[in-house]
Amino acid sequence: MSDLPRRPGAPKRGGKSEEAPAAEATTESLPTVKAAEPVLATAVPTSAGLTGPARVGTVRDLAARAHKGDVLVIDALDLREADAEALAATGAVALVNAQRTASGRQPAGGARTLLEAGVTVIDGAGSAVLAVRDGVPLTLVGDQVMRGNAVVASGIALTNERVDAANTAALDHLKVQVAVFGSHALERLEREGPLFFEGRGLPSLGVDVKDRVVLVVAATDAAAADLKRLRLFISDRRPVVIAEGGAVDTCLAARLRPVVIVGDVDRAPENALVRAHVIALASDRGVLTRLESMGAAYETTDVALAGADLAALTAHHAGAEVVVIAGRRASAVDVLSADPDVGIGSFLTSLVTRRGTADADVIAATYRHRHSLLFVSTVLGLALATLAVALWSVEDVRSLAESAWDAVTGWFGGSA
Repeated sequence: MSDLPRRPGAPKRGGKSEEAPAAEATTESLPTVKAAEPVLATAVPTSAGLTGPARVGTVRDLAARAHKGDVLVIDALDLREADAEALAATGAVALVNAQRTASGRQPAGGARTLLEAGVTVIDGAGSAVLAVRDGVPLTLVGDQVMRGNAVVASGIALTNERVDAANTAALDHLKVQVAVFGSHALERLEREGPLFFEGRGLPSLGVDVKDRVVLVVAATDAAAADLKRLRLFISDRRPVVIAEGGAVDTCLAARLRPVVIVGDVDRAPENALVRAHVIALASDRGVLTRLESMGAAYETTDVALAGADLAALTAHHAGAEVVVIAGRRASAVDVLSADPDVGIGSFLTSLVTRRGTADADVIAATYRHRHSLLFVSTVLGLALATLAVALWSVEDVRSLAESAWDAVTGWFGGSA
């Protein structure tokens, strides 16, 4: 071999492979032929990065339609842990966020969940990435998002070290949030203490729930799965169903009819509203006009609580045996970062009703049928034995059984 000048970065003679320099050269020149290959079904790691079909949408939308190997494109500040779990469950290999997944304002539970699931995350890529069309192959190279040879957006490739730094910053911010939250909570208690602790000023549910089980269905993505897991419990206990307006369709799909609809009334179908007792905000004149036009039974309230919290608090003070809440997934951080009226109201409601309420996932994980399999088997066995004894006491039945036994033993060469 001639003594040609050795290319920078190439291995010396005697190395194991002559192909290694090509991989290094590819990394130095980011756009490559491999990075632009149109792969629409499966993400393919190449020497230039990770390639997969783009899926652009909201967290809820992508959790329902994304597939294994997709590159998800979202626009969400401080992604919640529950949302990150839903996205990771799709099998996506990468996520590009137009905003900051871990901004340092809140604990970065969502970012940590994605990294632990093996999902590559490009953070703060900017709004330009949202213009990418569904199905277009995107390639992630370092901090860059590429379509073919063109750089679509640039952000920050999240690492565990960056998430740790965001969590450290969030801790300082969280201290301030907790202090402000506590101050506002005390102020609200001074104003509305009788409402929370004595039930003064709460609306009527229009149905007697004293000593009964109440099922409150919140309008969240988790509600349908919770109702599915609660089927045995619902079948056994026949709870009074109270739903937020946005959860009515979910209830109907699970063959449950809400007898009370609280909040988000404009999202509930008319056929459900006319068959239920409706609680609407007094300030929402458009909703009240709609309810009056259809002849629905309703009452108004000025209480500043989310629908599920209002339902739980009202059922608690009405004497419900237990209130089960389906679809609730709010963490402490979610409560702190929510609208002050909603977050503080949810906190105070949970504080007051904690002994008489339970989340659906807890009930689903611990509830068992009233009658165990052993009990049912024993009762069935005793019933069959009783029936056999009764039939054997009848002479005609006994003669028929003996004849059948003689015939069977005769076939096999036996003797009666």
